[in-house]
Amino acid sequence: MGFEPGPILDQPLIDLLVQRDGVPSIVVLQDGRRLVVHNIAWGYDADDSYAHVTSNVSPDVPGSSVDFFHTDKVTEILDGSGRSIYPTT
Repeated sequence: MGFEPGPILDQPLIDLLVQRDGVPSIVVLQDGRRLVVHNIAWGYDADDSYAHVTSNVSPDVPGSSVDFFHTDKVTEILDGSGRSIYPTT
């Protein structure tokens, strides 16, 4: 038994947040929380298809909260002006 992830189903979301490294994004979760994300560190557990993400730690962003979420709980991502940039249509 290995520790490989399952089929990756969140690549576009991860790619978007990585491309926006250093630029604030608002990540909206299913429970209504809105997280201001400047950067991410992410990984997959065995057989997972969605990543677990820690925000604002790589590098540290003074004055910003460090948040933890799973990508399958993300409903939308907004840019700094409030425009929806994920999911794309």
